[in-house]
Amino acid sequence: MKIPEMLLNHNMETNIFIIFIGVSILYLLDSKILLSLILIILVLVNYNSLLTSGNNIQSNKKKIKKDEIDDNMYYNSDINELLVKIKNFKKYNKVSYKQGVKYLRKFIKTINILEHNNIMNYNQYFENAHIYLKESINSFQSITISLPERGYIKAIKYGDFKPTKKMNELGNICKKLYNECFYILHNLSIKFNKQWSENPNIYTKEIDINTDNTENYNKYMDMNWSLY
Repeated sequence: MKIPEMLLNHNMETNIFIIFIGVSILYLLDSKILLSLILIILVLVNYNSLLTSGNNIQSNKKKIKKDEIDDNMYYNSDINELLVKIKNFKKYNKVSYKQGVKYLRKFIKTINILEHNNIMNYNQYFENAHIYLKESINSFQSITISLPERGYIKAIKYGDFKPTKKMNELGNICKKLYNECFYILHNLSIKFNKQWSENPNIYTKEIDINTDNTENYNKYMDMNWSLY
């Protein structure tokens, strides 16, 4: 925070008092010592503001990291390898890429809770994880609309009139990523359904999920959508 901004953070009487002290000892101390004393006083007076500013910087750094792939997102080598491949498409649509990373981070975090925490109401976490996965894959898949398409001249030159290969490549990566993550959910559903069948209670219910990736349609649900 700059000195003028610090002065504006306090009332006029406080600032006048600080200036008065500085002027009073102007003839008694060396200019360098005087400047150092004034700066020390300003720091002490504005300590809380400086501390808050530092905390905001750290908070912004953490916020930025949520949009990027790092070690905290590691689950297994297969998923990590697919995420590295998707990162190559970041330059075509950074907004969609960061959105995909953000939701996949939430998915992995929720999976870790389901795997390692002995929670009673696991249905809510399970449903949230499934939603986070769909949001992530949809965001990654939406990058395809920003990919450059093969020009007609190049298509004639190489005799290849198929859609851009980058689009197909990204689509295949997203499909593999979804399948890898979906099978994690599927394995968890087997575990939780077994627990529920052995000890049913009012806090949980049977999880309806299968390897065919089909879901029951409910017209009364607020959100009815499929993958991109």
